[in-house]
Amino acid sequence: MFLSFLDAARRHLRISRRRSSAATLVVTGALAALSGCAVTFPTPTPPAPAASLINGGQDGLLIPLQLEHVDAGHARLGLPIQLDGKAVYVALDTGTQGVRVLKSVLPATNYPNAGPVSSLPLANGAQVAGPAVKLPMSLAGTKPAQVDAQAVELVNCQPNARRCVGMDGYTGEFGWAFSGLLGIGAAQPDDTCCTQPLRALPGNIGQRYLVHANFAKPYFVLSPSSALTKDYTMAPMTVLQDGTAQWPRGCVNVGDKMTFCAPLVFATASTDMIRIEMDKAPNWTGDDEVGKVLNQGNYNAALGTGKWVHRYEGAQVTIVKAKPGADRIVIGLMGMQNIDVLFDFPHGQLGLRAANEVEKFAQ
Repeated sequence: MFLSFLDAARRHLRISRRRSSAATLVVTGALAALSGCAVTFPTPTPPAPAASLINGGQDGLLIPLQLEHVDAGHARLGLPIQLDGKAVYVALDTGTQGVRVLKSVLPATNYPNAGPVSSLPLANGAQVAGPAVKLPMSLAGTKPAQVDAQAVELVNCQPNARRCVGMDGYTGEFGWAFSGLLGIGAAQPDDTCCTQPLRALPGNIGQRYLVHANFAKPYFVLSPSSALTKDYTMAPMTVLQDGTAQWPRGCVNVGDKMTFCAPLVFATASTDMIRIEMDKAPNWTGDDEVGKVLNQGNYNAALGTGKWVHRYEGAQVTIVKAKPGADRIVIGLMGMQNIDVLFDFPHGQLGLRAANEVEKFAQ
């Protein structure tokens, strides 16, 4: 009921900007009544942490995920973590690296500085910004590990997306549904903000893990045994000289339109099913500014990396203009419903397994 009121208030507020100042004052007053000065809402309540040993721990530690819905009803996978001893509810994101949490949710304000202010653009047009701080983190009862996390101080829209979901200073991931993101993916060239949290866990239990994102029963497994991962097809990550493991290169074929190759990213917090970010516009879409959608539609698509190939019939494909040198192929949560992903950092590999070789969607 509260969220329905808040959504309605936001809609009326936008309308009021084009009407009389009296109407604006009415809506603004209603919003101010909720917080005194600005729109606020209760901090999301984390569910109780849950985890179970598989085969007495010989096959790994299973951590269930919660299915939630954020802006425009988009699905997200959530789990509780502990930050400096406080339970915080975050969305799991395999597409980024590091803990990013609203500074206002942290139990203290004097954490050691771990880095300058940086920003992270999100696929929904919003962006978050804040400095890196050092603080203890744990999940599912593990011993706390010191990590560098982003203390988010600002949520707004990217320059070319002025009326995005973050236009009022919050989003579902950073506000009313969750208090931030737990990024557990491989590294990306333009993101050096934070510690990869699972890899920081004690005992090396987070050096290797798999993610099952299917809505029927989402979960991830820390330290899965070879018996659980024997059916995965492995592809080499891009490993830099300093040992940093980045996403592997892959290719996507979009109908009879094009074949495009770039780093292949699996991102559970991405809204799009297949999102192709290109710094040079295809000859069949027209061009636009960085961050703008060049084309969106349903296409037959084939995805591959190494020896692994997966096909979609009638998948939603979004093509976006990227900044120079930032080409990526991003498979979002809806595109991962049939795909399990294994992160094997000790061997510099990404493993993939699909329940069905071909996925069919209505066109």
